[in-house]
Amino acid sequence: MKTLETLGEVITTDVLVVGGGIGGLVAAVKAKEENPGLDVLIAEKQTTGWAGKATKIGGFLAFLKPGDDPDTFIDFQVRSCGFYLNDQRTLTKYVHHTNEAVQQFADWGARLAKTPDGALLSFPAFWAPGFSMTLIDIDLMRPIRARARKLGTRFLDKIHVVDLLTDGDRIAGAVGFDIVTGRFYILKAKATILANGSCGYKVRRFWVSGTGDGVAAAFRVGAEMRNAEFGNLYGHTVFQDTDSGMVGCEHLVNSAGENLKQKYLPGAGPAGVFLPIQLAIGMQREVVEGRGPIRFAPPPSEEVAHKPPVELPKLEEWMRRIQERERQYGLPSEAQREIGAPLHGETSCVKVDQDMRTTLEGLWAIGDASYAGSAVAGAMPSPPGISPGSGVMYAVISAAWAGPSAARYAAEAGPPEVDGRGVETLKQEVFAPLQREGGVQPVEAISALQDVAAPMKYNLRRSKDRLEEGLARIEAVKERLPELQAQDLHYLSKCHEVRSMTLCAELTFRAALMRTESRGFHFREDYPETDDANWLKWVILRRAGGRAGGGAAGQAGDHGGDIELSTESIPIGEYTVRPK
Repeated sequence: MKTLETLGEVITTDVLVVGGGIGGLVAAVKAKEENPGLDVLIAEKQTTGWAGKATKIGGFLAFLKPGDDPDTFIDFQVRSCGFYLNDQRTLTKYVHHTNEAVQQFADWGARLAKTPDGALLSFPAFWAPGFSMTLIDIDLMRPIRARARKLGTRFLDKIHVVDLLTDGDRIAGAVGFDIVTGRFYILKAKATILANGSCGYKVRRFWVSGTGDGVAAAFRVGAEMRNAEFGNLYGHTVFQDTDSGMVGCEHLVNSAGENLKQKYLPGAGPAGVFLPIQLAIGMQREVVEGRGPIRFAPPPSEEVAHKPPVELPKLEEWMRRIQERERQYGLPSEAQREIGAPLHGETSCVKVDQDMRTTLEGLWAIGDASYAGSAVAGAMPSPPGISPGSGVMYAVISAAWAGPSAARYAAEAGPPEVDGRGVETLKQEVFAPLQREGGVQPVEAISALQDVAAPMKYNLRRSKDRLEEGLARIEAVKERLPELQAQDLHYLSKCHEVRSMTLCAELTFRAALMRTESRGFHFREDYPETDDANWLKWVILRRAGGRAGGGAAGQAGDHGGDIELSTESIPIGEYTVRPK
């Protein structure tokens, strides 16, 4: 049997953080602050501090400022957004930590919007009552990265973490490869925190980094998933020709000039999301029934209010450049531009408790890896989850819970033992696509998967027939995964991304097929009513047979295993907000 050292670069740490976006950085900072003597390592596929989605979106932070009414907000979120699938204890804990998180950004040195007299700029949340919003610049991670480095956190960049390691029933770290050099890495850890995002199927450019690697890796070693059916966010209405604009939903019209919000949401108040599901379904129905395309038609007299300066130079420059590109490459402003609502996805279903511990010993999951799985937002794709402006906030707050918890565990845990035979099998699996002279190109598999994950007819206007058709198409992609062929290390990374995305799609579709009702962002045309009598339950998914054996995540050719589904009753009688 080969030793670990002959198989690759072995790095041992106390706390391994997989993902160097904002959640991973904060988790590392909080772990080091909890116990400065621990070794903390961040492994990131790209560059720590510039990775993930936070640098692409920045912008809004939603929070409970002093004087806001938490009961009003929580009641609204549970009744109108989460539809009683929330873990109300975790939601309440989250809401009361939001103001502290905003203050923490200021303490780290991130630039927040200010009033002329230097106070924090805040305003009522657009999408929910009882909550407030502020703005943050898009270079928000730079001071947090500096803080993590000052505390002694180690960074290991350009490492695509593929699978998790086990020591019996305990997670023992991870394996991956350097996307530049091809070096194989064995990362042994007492505690592992997944912070590498959700799955968005590479449909939208801003969200292209979210390929579900952590979700899939956790599933393969037996971690439970929750709320996977809500990985179907169609989040923004955009100009189809440039995939940009975020035009909102007030002035969308069909080919006959009918205002679609007035048609599908007459008199509606806040919806807790950019694009309410009723309107998204209505848009798709209009096109299918021949009343497309959908266009943006604001009244000619409507003026855009002057935006006051908020002294967020990076965000303002970014917006200026986007508008410049829009003018340069988009259709003329007077053109009747077609509107689309592309898939964001946001499969974030790793099940966690209030400290972000998964159902496996030694493993935590934070941010977009576990947003839906925490059940904090209920029947809402997460992010945006609790409210627009909560994606970055949930990443930071969940990291602030997970980091100290993982640090305390690592301080007491012994060093893990990792079986070299299992690691050797994993290494063969990782590099197998490079050894094939022919086969399926990863871009071909990604395209085939997008063709089933992205269309609304499969993933939003759901029915038994269409979900089963979608699953058959996902299975066809899955069957060809062992044939993936990589020309180089870049395409090897894509091979593992499509492997993860395929599993995430199957989790979403199977959970959606099981839930025979409509609730929140899960709409079944064959079960259009909400069924509180039978479905105040979470759908739970796990790998059939539990954990993979052999000290590793699976065997060569194993792309996830069979999925076992069950339900968990929501303790609604123990919660404050209940169906009337």
